Amino acid sequence: MKWGRIAVIGVVAAAAVAGLWWAFTPKPLSVETATVAAGDLVITVEDEGLARMRNVARLSMPVAGELLRLPVKVGDDVAAGEVVASILPVESALLDAVSRAEAEAAVAAAEDAVLAAQSEHEMATSELGYWRGEAARKESLLEKGVTTAQALQQVQLELARREALEVSSRAALAMRQHQLEQAQARLATNGKTAQQGVRREVSAPMAGQVLSIANESGRSLPAGTPLMEIGEPGALEVVVDLLSADAVRIRQGAAAMITGWGGEGVLEARVDRIEPTGFTKISALGVEEQRVPVHLQLTGPPSGREGLGHLYRVFVQIEAEHMSGVTLVPAAALFRVNNAWSVFVLAGERAELRAVGIGGRTAQLAEVTSGLAAGEVVILHPNDQIADGTLVQPR
Repeated sequence: MKWGRIAVIGVVAAAAVAGLWWAFTPKPLSVETATVAAGDLVITVEDEGLARMRNVARLSMPVAGELLRLPVKVGDDVAAGEVVASILPVESALLDAVSRAEAEAAVAAAEDAVLAAQSEHEMATSELGYWRGEAARKESLLEKGVTTAQALQQVQLELARREALEVSSRAALAMRQHQLEQAQARLATNGKTAQQGVRREVSAPMAGQVLSIANESGRSLPAGTPLMEIGEPGALEVVVDLLSADAVRIRQGAAAMITGWGGEGVLEARVDRIEPTGFTKISALGVEEQRVPVHLQLTGPPSGREGLGHLYRVFVQIEAEHMSGVTLVPAAALFRVNNAWSVFVLAGERAELRAVGIGGRTAQLAEVTSGLAAGEVVILHPNDQIADGTLVQPR
């Protein structure tokens, strides 16, 4: 009984000592790690864009009139030269009694003005003939020595003045005749249709697809009113409005990728043009931003983007910088200590705090310029439980 009790007490004491040792012995923290490696780093600029047809023709009313029923609908294919709209010219407005009297008086005044202009022109022509004969007579007298060169010069000067008066009177007569025709036309077209029975037709300037119709048929529209838009389906481009600070980082010809367009795979593209002028855009948060339109040309075959149409939303990634053979560390391992980038390096079974130099970076990777070498292991997503010298265990 005595030895049995001693054995039980010994076992309990050993278990208590083991429990205390286990409780106070530091335990390694389970951490996620990654290996620093050499590779290529591609820095991109990302934003939303719109796919649109490069060649779009916007048709409008060539004359004022009634737009007849359109032979096409949105989505229809049209050929170059095909009639897409017909217009009946507008009728002239009816004149009331006062307006008609004014129009008749305007015709009478214009007729009188023509008579006066004809009289002035005949007088100027007659005087011009007289001074032409006088100049010829003075030249003959000068050859005989009867008159002087100064007298001939005075006659020639008067002749030039009379020629200018004749030209002015002829132009005044033509102007008065045009004014008479205008007054007569207003009175003659009272309530009549200009070019009765003649339709004005609008033709498609190129083969393409009807993208939109601004005005339906059966309406009287003034000249210049938009009618429709016709685009060339095969000539798609992508336009993205980048922040001006991002636009200066890219170059013409830079590679780009189009994602989030609704189809399978990634569409390849390149920067075709960067517009030299920006514009102000209000963001969703109400902040003014300077944006620059950047045009991308799709380089892949059209068969790979079936279904992508005019003004469809896409997501764009444009290559801003490509660095080859650099040391790369996951961005998830980086954190700031005293305004300097730092990481925890796995040194044996403990974490080692180390300051590093960082160059270019993306959301996933960063270029290491100093402090790390390829092959070293770093801790990802370090929390406040890890410090320099903490015992850790990789997962």
